[in-house]
Amino acid sequence: MKNTLSAFFLLCLSHLLIAQNPEKPKLIVGPAIGSVTKTSARAWIAYKGDGLNMMSLVDTVDKTVYHPTGYGKINGPKGVTAVNMDFTGLQPQHIYKAVFIKEVGLHPKCIFTTQADSAVRDFDFLLGSCALMNTDITRFIFPGFNAGIFEVMRRRKSDFMLWLGDNIYYLGKQYSSYDNMFARNLSVRNFFPVLQLFMAEQPNYAIWDDHDYGWNDADRTFPLKDTALHIFKGFWPNTYSSEDTFKGTFFTFRYYDAEFFMTDDRFYRAPEGDTAGDYFGAKQLTWLKNKLLRSDATFKFIVTGSQVLNDSYYGESYAKYPRERNSLLDFIASNNVKGVIFLTGDKHFSEMSKRDWKGYPMLDFTSSPLTSPVIKLRTSGYVNTYSVPGTLLYRKNFGKISIIGKAGSRICKMEIFGKGGDKKWEYSVSSNELQRKPK
Repeated sequence: MKNTLSAFFLLCLSHLLIAQNPEKPKLIVGPAIGSVTKTSARAWIAYKGDGLNMMSLVDTVDKTVYHPTGYGKINGPKGVTAVNMDFTGLQPQHIYKAVFIKEVGLHPKCIFTTQADSAVRDFDFLLGSCALMNTDITRFIFPGFNAGIFEVMRRRKSDFMLWLGDNIYYLGKQYSSYDNMFARNLSVRNFFPVLQLFMAEQPNYAIWDDHDYGWNDADRTFPLKDTALHIFKGFWPNTYSSEDTFKGTFFTFRYYDAEFFMTDDRFYRAPEGDTAGDYFGAKQLTWLKNKLLRSDATFKFIVTGSQVLNDSYYGESYAKYPRERNSLLDFIASNNVKGVIFLTGDKHFSEMSKRDWKGYPMLDFTSSPLTSPVIKLRTSGYVNTYSVPGTLLYRKNFGKISIIGKAGSRICKMEIFGKGGDKKWEYSVSSNELQRKPK
């Protein structure tokens, strides 16, 4: 009995000591900057130990320190936590830098600027899709191991980055469990220092596509789609929609006089072959139409993984869901929703498509791939009737969009650059052109 009481006392003492001496905080990877407005910002880190409050922001103008006002965290294997932090009450057009409590580990310099208190302002952003980056021995033999393109992009110092899906790739059975998904996302963020630097120096906004959702061409039948949704939201500090009537990664954000409609093309997507089936799904399509109708933005960018205007059935495309696609395009044309441009990825080549839809000249800017293997279609019978001559590019690349000019005559300049930073093509359009032609 005496030995039993002694063991019980030692057990209680050990638990008390652990509670009083929690594991020291250790930063695993990050920070990455997400949504940034005039007065708020979201940031992401992954850590071990008692690290929830390890990061703050300092205003480099007036030296004010800002602590997180909200958190959203998910737990992973081996004691790792990923957390999105909200910072509010910031000042417009101030430069902020991330600061950490002492001895949390190495981290990239993190600095960003809040939006100015202005309705119209010239700005530019980068975009791209299909970033295959292996972290095991296969990186030496499998395409996609070189992340150097992100250093080229980082040096351009754009206002933000738009990730168009397939931002990582679940390989093998990495989509088969929560722990595997968490570990894959964490390993990609952690393995490539150049990627860490890139994501720390400007805001990042992301949608997903099949490879960071589930298996290749995965649709709503993917059995772990709720798990994938939980992981994606835990690793990408977007300002997700507050709609509580249905799930998804969809959201919108505003950057001066441009609005971005970030859609979810996987969670509700019907299996291929169901031409009357869903792509966005009825609820998301209604959400998107209502948002478009109420928006007063000069340019309205609809961001989705699959090409929209192209009628080719090669690979994945919105054309394979004609009932829903026609509904959306008819809505834009009949309501004359001005300034619409589609931004798409997935194809492993880049291209500009232009199509007249019932009097509305629509554009689809496809930017792909960042690091993944290029797919050449010259001998496959691929035909895009609406491809703008000179824009089909079979090279690893990234896109850049610049919004410039005075209010009332704004210009959207779209460019594609090779992985070394050399310009391949550009295409410009006036905001006044993107509307239904008068009869």
